[in-house]
Amino acid sequence: MTGINVMPVNVRRARGVVMITPEELGERYLAVHQRMFRAVNDEMSGCGLSLARTKVLTRLKEHGPTRQNVLATDFGMAPHSITDIVDALERQGLAQRRPDATDRRAKLVAITAAGEVCLGVAYGTRQRLLTQIFGALTETDLATLIRLLGSLDEAAQHVIDAPTASPASAPSTAPVPA
Repeated sequence: MTGINVMPVNVRRARGVVMITPEELGERYLAVHQRMFRAVNDEMSGCGLSLARTKVLTRLKEHGPTRQNVLATDFGMAPHSITDIVDALERQGLAQRRPDATDRRAKLVAITAAGEVCLGVAYGTRQRLLTQIFGALTETDLATLIRLLGSLDEAAQHVIDAPTASPASAPSTAPVPA
């Protein structure tokens, strides 16, 4: 695994106070998130699973055989994306499609015994890497990060829940004729 190096944000000081725009902070957060995601995902790929495949196997282990359309909905994925993941898991022998007894046209996806073993290895890898990454923080830093992530999550949820303005209701930037 490579180290996580993050480019510093341009920080301005005004009267001893650090000045950073929300956009700059957002870009920094997204860059760190991407590096952490890549570090964990790359290492887990070494044991045969990506984070996305691990999430699907975890869902199957916890909830049992599930239709692909339900998996797609649960993960907010396009149907073709979940099909690609299930196809890959099936090729690896980690999941299998079975007939749905309640609807002969439908198939259920189930985790296999090999999938459960592989999931255990993936959990161990993921836990080791996250412990390594977040172990760099003090207890005070961890508590602050948890608090800040809660606030950011709430703000993001408000953005998701807010009705989007239609183009017709958006303010016009075109010049008004005289």
